[in-house]
Order: sequence, then structure tokens, then C-alpha cells
Amino acid sequence: MSLLRRQPGLLLLAVAFVASCYWVFTRSTPIVAQRPVTIRLAHWQIERGPPEGIAAAIRRYEELNPRVKVEQQLIPGPIYRQWLRSNLAGDNGPDIIEWGAWVEGHRDLPARYFAPITAELAKPNPYNRGTSQEHIPWEKTFHDGLIGPKRDSPDPGQIYAVTLTETTVRLYVNATLLRAITGSDAAPRTFDDLRRIFALTRRYAARTGQHVSALAGSRDNGRTLAETVFAGPLLGLDQRLDDDGYLYLYNRKVLAAYLAGRWNYHHPNVTAGLTLVREVAQAMKPGFLQLRRDDAMLEFFRGEALALFYGTWDATTLRQMVPFEMLIMKLPAVTPDDPEVGRYVSGPLGEGQGETSVALYLNKTTAHREEVIDFLRFLTSVPGNQLFTDHSLWLPAINGVKVPEAIKGFRDYSVGYAFGQAPYDALGSNVGMVWDRDFYHLTGDQGSVEQFAAALDRDMPVAIRADLKEDVRNTLLLVKPQDTVIIGQANLAAASSDGEKYRRRQAEVETSQTMSEGILYQTRRALDAAKERGVQPR
Repeated sequence: MSLLRRQPGLLLLAVAFVASCYWVFTRSTPIVAQRPVTIRLAHWQIERGPPEGIAAAIRRYEELNPRVKVEQQLIPGPIYRQWLRSNLAGDNGPDIIEWGAWVEGHRDLPARYFAPITAELAKPNPYNRGTSQEHIPWEKTFHDGLIGPKRDSPDPGQIYAVTLTETTVRLYVNATLLRAITGSDAAPRTFDDLRRIFALTRRYAARTGQHVSALAGSRDNGRTLAETVFAGPLLGLDQRLDDDGYLYLYNRKVLAAYLAGRWNYHHPNVTAGLTLVREVAQAMKPGFLQLRRDDAMLEFFRGEALALFYGTWDATTLRQMVPFEMLIMKLPAVTPDDPEVGRYVSGPLGEGQGETSVALYLNKTTAHREEVIDFLRFLTSVPGNQLFTDHSLWLPAINGVKVPEAIKGFRDYSVGYAFGQAPYDALGSNVGMVWDRDFYHLTGDQGSVEQFAAALDRDMPVAIRADLKEDVRNTLLLVKPQDTVIIGQANLAAASSDGEKYRRRQAEVETSQTMSEGILYQTRRALDAAKERGVQPR
């Protein structure tokens, strides 16, 4: 005690410590609220907006469901593939997983690690009570009817994911720079108008000595822009390849048609598309394929590029960060009167009605399937998706959600011809790598459409065959175990008083298995035919 009297500070500290212990153990709630169930949602959407939107929905869900804690895991895009693969292989994957068919090297994940939710999607979403979507099957409350998850399903007829938002693409333009270059801030009405802006930008840079490109460039937004302009002249070819009349070409269909000799990169419609790709690539700074999305955004922020072409998913980030007045415009469509490629264009390409995206999949090994599906129901209900939309300023995926005034223009879609097609430049991981590796043949003063087409037709057959073989392996992963499931459902139907439920599930699995086996047979036929024509893997 004499020490404490000599050091009053120590006495004060001791009293504070005792008081704190008393409060923690007798009066306060736990530092971390103890909930019986914790589920994890992992995604790569770390732009401004989505984390805040998902967090707002999580807060409300946890208020309604005090048993469940939802953790949002934000994984940067550059490491997402490795992070996800290692966690799934180690049986430590999150309960809800964002996945996209375009993610290179991940085509096998749905068949290996995800579970279908088709039966749940056929029933109304209970969180839509009192809304315009109250009695509508969950699947049909999505703005596009979940066309993406249906298209990308490893098991035709089954749906593995729900989507969170709706996206399109736009030109983000530096208004000050546009006026300095063109004397106006008017949006280009035709693709030829855009060509003239490209030429004016080059002359402006030469006259002023400033390093200014017409378009900010990187591998990410450059690929998006290439696919967009490439699509216009391909419409006529797409229709000729659509033997089934689906008005959509799946990746495997386009790949098989190439191996069958029905198209190549010297086809007139394809070379017309490549002509447009060269024009937009020349409007970016040299070497843009070595850069990533953030590099293009920084180039735009610094005033070194007149415009940035990318998805509406970046609009919230751009609005908050650009240091200048920004205009948002549509990319003008290529039309039949275009002086360069018009004779190959059937008409202006429409934007469709907005495909929904940010597909969220259910991990088949989750210990909390019911809670995971319940949270997905809330997140994609009218009230849940409204919270996401209001806090993220991303378009909603769900019908009945009010679109904030700031982003209403994103649903002002261009009207024109539409055809659901797989991109001809990224049909599989090997095809995508060949496109990127050979792209230098198209750009620069020494590049040309002819050189690029020749390089692709030299390298693509082997790459396409490799991607089709990978598709066969992934399909087999799904088809082989289904016989056991079918027999199990049949036995349960015979032994259970609720036999109709099991018979219905048995019929669903048999139907999807038959469709998968049909696709497998078609793909193997295409591979055998290619082998006979001398197309061999390395």
C-alpha cells in the first residue's frame, strides 16, 4: 500500500482495472455476439459500392434472424482464383461463392464443388411477402430469369446460382477534355463519329505534346471493348451456326463449328469484326494488354485518356473518384451504312434487356444449407435487393426493386438486333491465352487483320481441341455419379409416404443426365472429326 500511496497513478490504474473487470463480467454483452450459425460469403467485387450494399443487407438479415451471423469475405480479383481453388481443395471453402464461367482455369468448379438449387427456385421467395413478387416463383423474380446461371450450368436443366445485380457497359468520358479536343461535349451517334473522335484525339496529342489516348487501355477493359465491337458483324454468322434455333450459341457449339470447318478467322464477317477490334485497340496506348483494370482507371483519372469503356459496375467508383466533370455515354453501334464494315452488318446490335450478374453459388459441402439458402432468398428478395441497390448504386437483379435516380440511365438500353453468343475470342482458357498471345499481330503500325487472322487460324485448332477435351472431362465429373442419385431417389420414393417428392427429383436428375450425355456425345463426335482432320493436341 505504501507503494500505491507514493504512486497515485498506479492506484488509479488498479481501480480502473477492477472496475473494467466488473463491468465486462457482470454488465456488458459479449464482445462478439454469439450466434449458433455462421455462414461466409466470398466475392471479388471490392469496388466502391458492392461491399456496402451487401453489408446493409446482412445487417437487416441478422436483425430478422438472430441465430445466424453472415461474414462477407472480400478477396481481390488477382488472387481470387488461387485463393478459392486452395480453400475448396482443403475443404475450407466459404458457404456462398461468387463464380463466373469466364474465370480462366475454373471451368471444373461447378461440377466438383457446387450444389444445384433448382427445387428451391421453383417456389415463391418468402421474403417477398407483401411485395409485387409475393406469389411468383423465386426464379422468375429475377429480371432476366437467371439466363446466366442456366447457360453456365454444368448440368443442363439445373440451376446452381442466383444473381445480385444487372450490368451493361458504357463510355465514361472526361467532359473537359472532350470539349478541348472536339469543341463540343456531344455524344457520338455512330461508330464513324467515334472514329473521327479517335483521329481528333491523335491530332490533339500531337499538337499539344500531351500524352493523351482516346481510350484508356488494359487487358480487362480492352477485352470487354473488343468483344462488344466484334459482335456486330458476327450476327449473320451466328444465325447460320444456330442449327437448333436457340438464338444462342454456347461455347462448345462455337468451338465444334470451328473444328468442323464452318467458320474460321478469315471468314468475311469475322475479319470485319477484327477490323473494328484493331480500330479500338489503336485508340489505346501501346502495350495495354500488359496492364490491368486499375491501370486503365488511373490513366483516365490522370487525364491521359479521353474515355474509359467498361461496365456499369465501375460507375460508383468513378463517380466518387474522378477529379473532373464526367459524362456517361453509350458506345455507338456499328450500322449497315458504316463506311468500313457496313456490308457485313445486319443492323445495329441491341443491348438486350440486361443480363443479371454477380452469380452466387452454394458450396455443396456447407454444413448450413438451409441457412445459406435462406440468406440468399433475403439477399435476392425485393427488400434485400433494395438495400443492396440503395447502398451500392448498382442496378438491381430483382423485379419490383426501385432504381435510384442516379443510375436510371443504365437501363436505357440500345434497341437493335440481339443474339446470345459466346465470345469468339475467349471460348475457353486455352483459346483465351492464344488470343492474348497472338494479339500483337493485330496492333501497331506493323500489325494487320490479315496477320492476326493467320496467327489465330494457325494456333486455334489445337487450343480449341484442348478446351473441348476439358469440357468433356468436366461433364463426366457430373454425369458419372448421377446413376447412384437416381437409384437412391427411386428407392426413397418406394419406401416413403412422400414418394411424389422423390419421384419428381428422380425425373429431374434423369432429364439433366440425358441432356448432359447428349452434349457429351456431340462434343466427342466433334473431337473425333477433328482428329480425323489432323487436329492434334500438343
